Amino acid sequence: MKALGLGLLAALTVSGCAARGHVATPAEISLLEQTTGLSASGRISLSGPRGRFSTRVVFGVARPDSLRIEMPDGAGLRFLLVSKGGSLRADLPRDDAMFKGPGTREVMDGLFGIDLEPKALVAAILGSPPNGFTAVWRFDRSLPAQVTIEGPNSTRLSLTLDDPEIKAPPAQAFDFPTPRQRLLTLEEMSDRLGLRR
Repeated sequence: MKALGLGLLAALTVSGCAARGHVATPAEISLLEQTTGLSASGRISLSGPRGRFSTRVVFGVARPDSLRIEMPDGAGLRFLLVSKGGSLRADLPRDDAMFKGPGTREVMDGLFGIDLEPKALVAAILGSPPNGFTAVWRFDRSLPAQVTIEGPNSTRLSLTLDDPEIKAPPAQAFDFPTPRQRLLTLEEMSDRLGLRR
């Protein structure tokens, strides 16, 4: 399957490097608000009360609540998250293990330490953050390059995008994979994933 990616964020990097592009104009935010979705490769950075984490990702979102995040590593796919229709699946392919549960804030907090359900995260990425959250977009050459989402619990999520596509990925990108051999609890998946510090 072709790699997915959201194509939203220009480049305010958490590490303090010079930002790419410019702060999005109202017209550029309107473009995001009107699109059916986004896909891109890039980097996700999380920081908050539980620590910091940053890694390369390939991701895609589609309205109203479809989300796919792939975390590759040198040997292939390290982690896969797919959420749609109020359900969520997190997979560790090399361990043939998975977590399956509801797509809620509590589950996203357990996995990533962010207080946003997948549907709200999709809305924020596509220009409409929920109440209590702010989203700052940067655009570069008329394309989204970075989005930084901050919430009331002092958590900041930043997505920096490479080669974004401003359209929804194909519907099959959000299909849940074949079930894995081992079923993990949310706590077990969180510990194995190791994103919360």
